[in-house]
Amino acid sequence: MSEQANVKRYKVKEVWKDYEVTLEVDHNILTVERATMINGFWSDYKYRMSSENGDVVRAVVRYFGQTMINMMLSEGGSSFSENTGKRSLFDCPAPIWTKDLHDEEGWGGSVEGSPYGWCGICVIAADVECPAFDDVELAEVTNG
Repeated sequence: MSEQANVKRYKVKEVWKDYEVTLEVDHNILTVERATMINGFWSDYKYRMSSENGDVVRAVVRYFGQTMINMMLSEGGSSFSENTGKRSLFDCPAPIWTKDLHDEEGWGGSVEGSPYGWCGICVIAADVECPAFDDVELAEVTNG
C-alpha cells in the first residue's frame, strides 16, 4: 500500500522587490524531524524558527525559497512557470535549479526518481529577474 500524497505548494516572495519562487513540498518527506536536521545545519536556525512561530517545516521551506532566489540572482535570474516546458528539459529549468540546490551542502542531495530530493522540496515556478541596464542609474558623488 503506497503512502497517501501529502504535497502542498508555497510561494516565497522577496517583500521589497518582485522576486518570487513557487515551491512544491512533499510533507511525507519533509517531516518535522528532517526539517529540524536541515534547519539546525545552518547558522541562525533559532531566528528562522522564531520568524515562523516555531514551525520548523515552514522555516525550512522559506529558507529553501530564499536560497533558491539567491542562487538565481547569482546566475543572472530566471523566469518560468510550471507550464513553461512540456517539450524538453531546457524549456522549463525547474528540475535543473532544484537539483542544483538539492546537491548543495545541507540539503541532503538528490534522490533518483523523485523531484523532491532528500529534503522534500522542489521549485516549480520562478520570477527572479536581475536589474536590466535601464533599471539602474549612474550618479557622480563628491569625495569626502
